[in-house]
Amino acid sequence: MAKINPATPIADIHGALQRGDKVVYRVRDGVQQAYIVKHPYESKPTEAQAQNRRSFKSLTQQVKAVYADPVQLAEWQARFEAYTATRSYKSQLNRYIREQKERSLANPLSTFHFRPANKRTPKPPTTLYGFIISTLAKEQNA
Repeated sequence: MAKINPATPIADIHGALQRGDKVVYRVRDGVQQAYIVKHPYESKPTEAQAQNRRSFKSLTQQVKAVYADPVQLAEWQARFEAYTATRSYKSQLNRYIREQKERSLANPLSTFHFRPANKRTPKPPTTLYGFIISTLAKEQNA
């Protein structure tokens, strides 16, 4: 007869393990879930999805142009270093890391409820590429 040990060896796993994998992992309300996508969405994207994809494509092209120009890249690097040196950036990053540790250390079998998505601390950009793309996106939406 099988014996079950409820201790999980992996603290957190989400998304598909590889491209095209039909098994997807997620955590909802503190419970680890695994489900199989039987009928993946393969129809044409909605207008909103198409607009988001066009916007993201345009942003990535702008970032590639910045990386291709050494003068612009140096300017963005200086902006990124100034941004990451601020106290507000460091406190937001520390809050974000602390929340992620709380989530990963929580027992997935408990009734521990996580903060709703709109109450969580957003992850600040930690790479130059992410900083450029997020700054351009904010400027585009403003």
